[in-house]
Amino acid sequence: MSGKILKKMRKIALLIALTVFGLTQTNAQNFGFKGGYNYSSFNGEVAKDNSLKGLSGFYVGALLELPLGDVISLQPEVIYSRQGAAWEREYNLPIVGKTTLKNDIKLDYLNIPVMAKVNLGPLFLQGGVQFGFLVGKPEVSYTTGNRRISQTVDKDAYASFDFGVGAGLGVNLGQHFFVEARYTHSLTNAFDPNNNSLKNASISDDNNFKNAVLSLGLGVKF
Repeated sequence: MSGKILKKMRKIALLIALTVFGLTQTNAQNFGFKGGYNYSSFNGEVAKDNSLKGLSGFYVGALLELPLGDVISLQPEVIYSRQGAAWEREYNLPIVGKTTLKNDIKLDYLNIPVMAKVNLGPLFLQGGVQFGFLVGKPEVSYTTGNRRISQTVDKDAYASFDFGVGAGLGVNLGQHFFVEARYTHSLTNAFDPNNNSLKNASISDDNNFKNAVLSLGLGVKF
């Protein structure tokens, strides 16, 4: 995605933040916390003998529910999310034969979802957009022999900004607690396709991968 489009996305995120701030001054609101389990991967075309699989992670953050009527509300959130994917490549080595190299790619994001929420009794539906900012250095872990090795890698190979859409549902457990499930899919590339380290790795012909995350969690509102 071009720099001009990313700048527009950031301006939209700022506009939404200002709108939410204005709503907090005029509407009753519920503040809360949430956290849970992420099952994530990358969606994209991989090169021959490569495959992408799911990776377990977590998320934790805060939310603000702003009622816009009896049924509909707006719910902005600030979420710290550990996500990524498991990447595997098969090799045919002399004497040893076929072997598989397994890597876990772990990325940490500060995500800002802005969800429209429809309350149907104890059940609720939600859908909206998400702005994500890569924080810290990406981590790659792999197995060599009987050892599991983790190391941080060049952050320049990854896109610093992520934009996507999400949808989910949940159930209120009484007045304060709730459980929810949400699926989020990015519309922007998680990587810089022109980065030399990605080209040399030959993971894909175009290095165009989107974040895909299924989240299951528990929350509390006050």
